[in-house]
Formats: sequence, structure tokens, C-alpha cells
Amino acid sequence: MASTNITGFDVGDIVVSILSSPRVAIAIGVEILLSAVLGYVMARMARYILAFIALLVIGALLNVWSLGGSVEDFLVKIGVTASQFKDLVLGFINTLGLLMVGPVTLGFFIGLITGLLRK
Repeated sequence: MASTNITGFDVGDIVVSILSSPRVAIAIGVEILLSAVLGYVMARMARYILAFIALLVIGALLNVWSLGGSVEDFLVKIGVTASQFKDLVLGFINTLGLLMVGPVTLGFFIGLITGLLRK
């Protein structure tokens, strides 16, 4: 079996250890299954979440306009607030990236594609 070296790990050794340990294989299978369900549910809910966010933004813009404020000032304030939370969001993404690797990400995308294709 030819193996590829990825960042110091031998892929062949990883596959052999997964196949030799039933606990690891079961855990990976359950992670893929759970993340596939998560992706499917996310795909089904995505349009509702986007509609909810759009309604909130439209409502906020109408409130600014009705109070005589400038929409441009409101958008600048949103940009300033977003830049203040940038470090927090990037830290969260890095942590999530470390936790959602391999089987979880694969299962999520499988579920997401299934949810988008199924009507």
C-alpha cells in the first residue's frame, strides 16, 4: 500500500490504525452520520435563516430612515461594530476549524448536499 506523507503523518499508518481499532472506526462512523444530519438540517433551514436576517436588516434600515438618519451612517456603524468583533470571530473560526476536521466536515458536506438536492 503506497502512503503519502502529509505534515509528518503517514496516511497509511493512520488508515491501518483506524481499521485495527473498532472504537476509532465506530467513532468516525458516528461523527460522519451526525455531521451528515447536521448538514441536512442546515440546508433545510438555510432559506429561513437568510429570510430572517434579511427582514431584520430591512427593518433596521427602515427605522434609520424613518428617524431621519442617514443609511450611510448606519452602514458605517455596522462596519465599525463588525471590525470590533473580528478577532472574536476569527478565534472562534480557528477553534471550530480544529474541532471540525476530517469525518465531521465530510459528513456535514454530504448532509448539506443531500438537503439541497432533496425536495
